[in-house]
Amino acid sequence: MPANRFEMKGYVYAGPQPGFIQPEDTYKDYVMIAMEVGSFDYEVGDESGIAAFGDIVLCPPGIPFKRRAHGEVVFHIIHFALNPEGNEPDEWIPIGKVSISDTTRLSSTYSYLRGFQDRPGFNAPIPKVSHHLVADLLFLCDMERQIALRSKKTVDPLMQQAAGYIHRHMFGEINMRSIASMLGIKQPQLTRRFQEAYGVGPVEYVTGLRLEEAKRLLLKTDDTLETIADRCGYESGSYFSRVFRAKVGLNPSVYRHIYRM
Repeated sequence: MPANRFEMKGYVYAGPQPGFIQPEDTYKDYVMIAMEVGSFDYEVGDESGIAAFGDIVLCPPGIPFKRRAHGEVVFHIIHFALNPEGNEPDEWIPIGKVSISDTTRLSSTYSYLRGFQDRPGFNAPIPKVSHHLVADLLFLCDMERQIALRSKKTVDPLMQQAAGYIHRHMFGEINMRSIASMLGIKQPQLTRRFQEAYGVGPVEYVTGLRLEEAKRLLLKTDDTLETIADRCGYESGSYFSRVFRAKVGLNPSVYRHIYRM
């Protein structure tokens, strides 16, 4: 979604916190809540449901947005307005919940947004690069909307729980058998259903999330490979380097040298 089709009015990365400060509000601009940790009940006009990791909830201007957290939550909240010079209708912006299937890309975008939020002075004005990151979130929402129009495929709620658990623990020890047991299914079922839901198996999914964070750290920090390996859940720098080269095609140090600006 081109960044010039909308204007960001505000952005906050919130949490961990026990819930939402306001259980209901009506906004003058579009609002997007993108969950990273936890889940919540939402109501946007006639749309209602439960949102968790992998879900983005959008609310248009002037419509009450009700929400109630199920416990501790971490989320991004973004306010934006459509470009008044645009001549396209608003239908490209979905209303209510959109479940994003490409959660690896989604996590990468979240990671970059978090990085800019953590930097002093990046709250006002909103950096231009954040517009492009939010544009990517809107692009993913629009793609899912178009796919839904062509296919009535439903999201597997158990696999959504599995993805959320993996996302919350992706830099620690993850045991697929334990995840399967937690969900009340066998490990082969977890692998098959996860593959059907997200296009990759759960192990490859974890690797993708870790390597996206590793790429960000390689380009945005001066951390050593050992430090990056530890931060991304790998037991050693040498093992991390082998995995990185196998999946990316370059050694981490070469990747940093080529792509760092």
